Amino acid sequence: MKLADLLAGFDDGRIEGDGAVEISGLSYDSRKAAPGHLFFAMARDRDRNRANIDDALNRGARAIVMGGGGDDGGSARPAVTVVRSERPRRLMGAVASRFYGHPSERMDLIAVTGTSGKTTSTYLLASIFESAGFPAGIIGTVGIFISGEKIYSGLTTPESVDIESALSRMERGGVRHVCAEVSSIGIAEGRVDALDFRAAMFTNLGRDHLDYHRDMEDYFAAKLRLFTEILPHSRRAGLVAIARGDDAYGRRVLDAINAPQVRKVSFGLKSDCDIYPKDVVCDGAGIRGTIIALGNRVELASPLVGDFNLLNILGACGLSVALGIESAAVADGVRRCPGAPGRMEAVPARAGVLVLVDYAHKPDALEAVLNAARAITRGRVICVFGCGGDRDRGKRPLMGEIAGRLADLPIITSDNPRSENPDAIIGEIEAGVRGAISMPGARAREYRIEADRRLAIALALEIATAGDTVIVAGKGHENYQLVGSRTLAFDDRAVIRELAMELDRAHG
Repeated sequence: MKLADLLAGFDDGRIEGDGAVEISGLSYDSRKAAPGHLFFAMARDRDRNRANIDDALNRGARAIVMGGGGDDGGSARPAVTVVRSERPRRLMGAVASRFYGHPSERMDLIAVTGTSGKTTSTYLLASIFESAGFPAGIIGTVGIFISGEKIYSGLTTPESVDIESALSRMERGGVRHVCAEVSSIGIAEGRVDALDFRAAMFTNLGRDHLDYHRDMEDYFAAKLRLFTEILPHSRRAGLVAIARGDDAYGRRVLDAINAPQVRKVSFGLKSDCDIYPKDVVCDGAGIRGTIIALGNRVELASPLVGDFNLLNILGACGLSVALGIESAAVADGVRRCPGAPGRMEAVPARAGVLVLVDYAHKPDALEAVLNAARAITRGRVICVFGCGGDRDRGKRPLMGEIAGRLADLPIITSDNPRSENPDAIIGEIEAGVRGAISMPGARAREYRIEADRRLAIALALEIATAGDTVIVAGKGHENYQLVGSRTLAFDDRAVIRELAMELDRAHG
C-alpha cells in the first residue's frame, strides 16, 4: 500500500518526501522493523528516539513517523520519507486500522475497563461466547489468545499495531467475538481510538496508576472517554454500555452517556439494577443461585469465589444477554469458566490449608481478596504481599493498613522492586500495617517481614495449619520478578508447589 493512501483523509500526518513509497508493514519497536516498513518513532527521550530511527532505517524501514516539532536529532536521512505528526501514537492507531482492513468493523469487540475485575470479566465473556457456539479471542493482561492459543505477551492494552494485527489474524481464523481489557493508559495514549467496539463494560474504580494520572478524577476521566467518545463513534450497530448502577462511579459513567445509539445497562447487587442477584450463595465451593438479567432468569453454578466475583459474573451475564446470548448458554459459560490465571487461583500445598494466588497489587483489589478469603475461612487468613517499585508510593501504606485490618497475619515481602531498595518499600508498607494493628477491630496483632519472596511464601506455608487460608498477592500470573535491571524467573504458583513438596519431604 502506498504511504499517501495509508494517510489519505487523516487530519494529522504531513508527508515530507515520496508519498508513493510502498509500505509493506508497520512497526514501533525498531528491533521489529523490516524492509518496507513505516516506523513510528515515539520514544520520549531525544537520544533514544534518534537511536531507534537509525536502527529502523538500518533494518530497511522506508518511511518514518515522528513528532511534528521537527526535532529528530538529525537522524532521518535525506532520501527517507518523513511523516510529521502531532500525535504519532494516535495516528498509528488510525493507520494500523486501515492497513489491516478495519477488522473490528466485522467483529463483536467488547471493551472491559475498570481498576479490578477486567481480566476475570474477559475470561467469563469468552467462555459464554464459546458456550453459545462463537469462537472467542481475548486481549489483556495475561496476553492475547485466539481460541486458547497465546500469540502475544506484553501490555494489558497493547499498542494499536499489535491489536489490529491480532484482530486481523483472529478474523482469518474465524473468530468474530473478542474481549479486550482496556486500560486508562491505553485510552489516554490513543491506542484504542480507531477500534469499532460493539460494547463496553465498566467494572469499578479504585486507586491505581497515580504515577501516570494526576489524580483520581484524571484517572476516571481517561476511562470515561471510552463511553462518551470512543464507543459512540463506533461503526457497529447495537452498541451497549454496561456499568454498576449501585456504585457512584458506575452511575457517573451511565449518566455521562448521551448518545442515543448506545443502550445503557446497569448491574449490581440491588434489585433496581437491570441485572441483579436473587437467592445467590457465595461460599468456599463457589457461587450458586439465580440472577435476573434484563428480565431473564439465569441459573448460576460457578467455581469462582468471593463477592467481587459475583459482580464480575453479573456484569458478564448482563452484557451477554444484552448482546442476544440465550440464558442457557450464559449459564453454561459461567459454569465452565475456571477464572483467569493468577486470579484467586488455588494451588495445592498442604492438607487442610487453602492457598490462593491473586494478582491484587492495589488497595481495592487487596481488600476485596481478603474479604473474600475471610468469608470462606474458618481459621486464620495469612497474607503474603508487597508493592512494586517505581510506581505509586501512596498506595503502600494503604495496602499495609488493609492487610493489618483484614488479615490475621500479614507477611510483608518484595513484589517487583525494580530500581528501588526493597527494604525502603517494605518500610512504607510497614507503617500502614503498624497503624492498623493498633486500631480496634483489626484482625492482626502481629506481622512478619521477609524481603525474600520465596522465603516469605515458605514462612506462610510453615505457619499455616488446617483451616487456614494463605493469600499470596501481587503477582498472580506473572512468571518473573523485576529486581534492579534484572528480570528473574519467579512464579508464585510454581514456588508454592516446590515448597509444598519440600514440606512434605521434611514432615515425612
